[in-house]
Amino acid sequence: MAIIGGGIAGAATAYLLGRRGASVVLLERAHLGAGATGRNAGFLLKGVSENFVAASRRYGEPTAARVWHVTGRNQELIHEIVERHGIACDLEWNGSMQIAGDEEEWTEMLASAVTLLRRGYRLEIDEASQCVFVPDDGAFHPIRFLQGLASAAESAGTKIFEDTGVTSVSARGVRAAGGTVAARSVVVCTNAYASQLVDARVRPVRGQMLATAPLAERLLTRPVYAHRGFRYWRQTPDRRVVVGGWRDVAVDEEVGDEERLNERVQAMLDAFLRESGIAAPVTHRWAGIMGFSHDGLPYVGRLPTGVFVHAGFTGHGMGFALATSELLAALVCGETPRDATLFDPSRP
Repeated sequence: MAIIGGGIAGAATAYLLGRRGASVVLLERAHLGAGATGRNAGFLLKGVSENFVAASRRYGEPTAARVWHVTGRNQELIHEIVERHGIACDLEWNGSMQIAGDEEEWTEMLASAVTLLRRGYRLEIDEASQCVFVPDDGAFHPIRFLQGLASAAESAGTKIFEDTGVTSVSARGVRAAGGTVAARSVVVCTNAYASQLVDARVRPVRGQMLATAPLAERLLTRPVYAHRGFRYWRQTPDRRVVVGGWRDVAVDEEVGDEERLNERVQAMLDAFLRESGIAAPVTHRWAGIMGFSHDGLPYVGRLPTGVFVHAGFTGHGMGFALATSELLAALVCGETPRDATLFDPSRP
């Protein structure tokens, strides 16, 4: 099996195929985690960027419920893998806080919470603050997790080649800068860059983030997700505050695959720190490229060419990639897992 892409999707697919006994080669054009996996806030949330009511309106409630189930399975897999391999990645299951940006969103969030409670999910509603606490969500250090996952994949037999750019793919192999690799199956796990290799409806979208120096104390113990997912922040175990988002103030500007800072968006991140009373200096600023699908769900499955694709996470790769890798590994091995139909690349 040949996997292209050394982010969480590629490493997880390699790991799970290796555990099934497959012979796997992973090719990464730069270094592991060079893309979105190394540039995100490490949120481990159930669901998608939209609340459950909005997701039900978009996909239908039965489909939305299956999506929540898949992302719950993703959390289970991360917990299992961290425990199995002793991966030190600052994993914390302290829950998440989801905050409404306006009355319309709060009305939907409240209805979503009531529906999810009825479906058996654990939630706490704070009507006074217009927020919902999700106790089973979490966060981790994505690069440290990726490094541990890649090491576990190598222990299962995967061969990883960094600094190896792939120029073309087919159902039976790949062509790279240094030669060709023959493979029984080929999986493209390059997210925002998938369309450079296959016919995938993935749109590159830029996200902005910053991090502060460590604060004197830890003020936030859980990740916060606000304004329909456009704004998010957390404090890491080493007491740094990480802030991202605010793409909604410059939606038309934040499209494309240039990893450049947007001064207007970065100014909004700075303003959030000031308004929150956080005086620690900013030590890091960066941008990352996300891969958006046409409907907010990732593409997982076989294309008409016979190549498999695993991309289009729409800003939620940490919330999906382990579970979708499990589905993809089953598909590659000739199985037909029920939930794979949710992510069929040919869906309308």
